Amino acid sequence: MKGVAVYTILLIIIVSLTGCKKNQEEEQPKEIEISFTGIKIDQLAQKEYNSLCYIETADYAKAIINGTSYYPEVFYLNINGVTRTYTQSIKLPYDPNSSNLFTVEQFHLMDDQQTPNDKSDDVIIASIPTVGSDFAMYVSTPVNFSIRVEEFKKLEIPVQVLCFEPDQWESFGFDWFAIEEIAILEQCFFGDLCVQNPNDYIGSLYEQQSGPLQMDMPAIFKVEVYRNGEFEGEFSNESWLGEGQPLCITYKDYLHNPDLFEFLLYVLVKTGSDFDYRYFQYWSFSDNEMIPDGSDGVVDFVLGPCATDADFFLPSYMNIPYTASLKTTNYAPGNPGGGYINSKLSDIPSGFDVSNGNNASWNLDHQLSVANGNEYSMDVYSSLYTFYGPDFLENEQWDKVNWIMNHLDWYPGHTWEDIQGAFWLLDLQEPWNGSATGGIPDVTQLQYAQQMKTDADAYGTGFEPSWGEQAAVIFTEQGTPQGAAHPNLIIVFIEITQ
Repeated sequence: MKGVAVYTILLIIIVSLTGCKKNQEEEQPKEIEISFTGIKIDQLAQKEYNSLCYIETADYAKAIINGTSYYPEVFYLNINGVTRTYTQSIKLPYDPNSSNLFTVEQFHLMDDQQTPNDKSDDVIIASIPTVGSDFAMYVSTPVNFSIRVEEFKKLEIPVQVLCFEPDQWESFGFDWFAIEEIAILEQCFFGDLCVQNPNDYIGSLYEQQSGPLQMDMPAIFKVEVYRNGEFEGEFSNESWLGEGQPLCITYKDYLHNPDLFEFLLYVLVKTGSDFDYRYFQYWSFSDNEMIPDGSDGVVDFVLGPCATDADFFLPSYMNIPYTASLKTTNYAPGNPGGGYINSKLSDIPSGFDVSNGNNASWNLDHQLSVANGNEYSMDVYSSLYTFYGPDFLENEQWDKVNWIMNHLDWYPGHTWEDIQGAFWLLDLQEPWNGSATGGIPDVTQLQYAQQMKTDADAYGTGFEPSWGEQAAVIFTEQGTPQGAAHPNLIIVFIEITQ
């Protein structure tokens, strides 16, 4: 990742002070005093978090107010073991008959380069960005801004500045000032989309890329950013079709408060007969942590099995609907398709890899209570992306379930009872004790069920089906609570064709 400038935010508190009037005949005060105190926001110069900016190197501040330059000194005061920073007071002309409105045109923190009597070699450590500048978005009040002072009234106006000094720093103020330090961080992303049938993307934005539709294309994606559960913004590479440059995201880390960041990745893929952004990856990290980005400073991801060089390899995509209607027409002793349950699906639009009609199905819970003949509204999830759904989905062994369905040739003459029995044995939350139930004989009477489970434990950990292999599609009843312990679910296996 290219280096970026370092910035720091200083909270400016403006306080008006006047002397008390002894009586109505005394002369009105002619000056108002204001002072500034500091907090900071930093932007890293590099991906590492060791290039921050100390405003404690500032010797004085330069403020241009109503066209006049002021140079208040910067002080550091220890209060109850905490160091705080503030400026010397500035005296502004005060007229009781005017509006007393002042415009702050510039504000900088300055380093005098150890020549306090010579300002010609002084350098700026920090300044308030101007309206319309690249970093105005990171401060609450860019310059120019106006302040109004009143007699006998103290004003506290928080304004932020950005710092360019790449040293470490801390910023402080009087205990009645609101102090807040924020780091402006940056992470960059680039992705590849793998598709088995490029012609499926005719009519999509991918067709507008410079190269032809192909099995490996630059991914068009967006990232949602959350801080402590609050939505911070959405970033997308759609405007340049994902080609030629990474998507770089800047975001704020409040340094003296614990921050939990969540980045949600959505990739533009075929959805039914249309194209839509679907959720594929979740990153969670704290404060100044960074998502692993290899040696190039860019978080690279690959969706599908067509590339070998990336920081994150995402499982193959299955083009499945969000919802469907499901009717259980019969279960054990097996349905015409060879499964434990016969599921009749409906209300699925065209274009998906799962279609309406009868499907051989299975389940993981030997205590399944779905009634035959009833129709259920179901949510549909991929077993390769279980974080879409209720929490319990991530507590099941989908890698081993999918391994079994893709290695049935290991078990010549196997029966549907063997498969269903093995799935029940793999259930972590309500494991089957092997006793005959629900149309399945005792496990000792099944030729392969126990062996399938044993082999899946030995070889199936981390297994991810790829193109041309079978993967489980999960159906759970709509409205299932996110934290439900072990709700009913039905599994339909389909061949991955994306």
